[in-house]
Amino acid sequence: MKYPRTFHLPGSPGATADDRVQQDLTWLDGELVVTEKMDGGNLTFTRDSMYARSLDSGTQPWDRPAKALWAMTAYRIPDDWRVCGESMWARRSVAYRDLPGVFLVFGIWDETNTLLGWDDTVDWARRLELPTVPVLYRGGSLSEARAAWAAQRDEQTSEGYVVRVAGRIPAAEFDRKLLKWVRADHVRTDASWRHRDDFAVNEFA
Repeated sequence: MKYPRTFHLPGSPGATADDRVQQDLTWLDGELVVTEKMDGGNLTFTRDSMYARSLDSGTQPWDRPAKALWAMTAYRIPDDWRVCGESMWARRSVAYRDLPGVFLVFGIWDETNTLLGWDDTVDWARRLELPTVPVLYRGGSLSEARAAWAAQRDEQTSEGYVVRVAGRIPAAEFDRKLLKWVRADHVRTDASWRHRDDFAVNEFA
């Protein structure tokens, strides 16, 4: 199943004419979680396969370490669940120096096509022995949530952030309960690296 499009927050500098911006923020109420938007490649692990944004996307050379990890993890993923995260081996626009792994989980979908709440996401990631993306804020203030990234990161070392409700998110509500903020010109590498075997890689803890 294809990963759904994530809408931008109003004022997200990285939103382009092809992106969608969610103007209605009333759905972002209650407890919120802000995670760092990592500069990697979107990957999905299921019990039977690993793929990028869609099932027919194939496996790229920079995803080989993640594929090896999937091969060791897949048997523990429940049927019809999707574990989604960032493939972090290849260095893109941000050079990371102490990553906890080659695949960082940011969301898990269950068999009902519902995104697990954040606590359950962390719990399942631990069961699967997979690290999660960094959490920058957790609380009940949208204004504090939106300010958390700038207080801890900058545009040279981070691509942006994602804010979501802490609880479960049905697929039909995804475009209102999980939004992103992306720095301007967030893709800052020449696309030619994808056609080379000697692409730069990130550093890991």
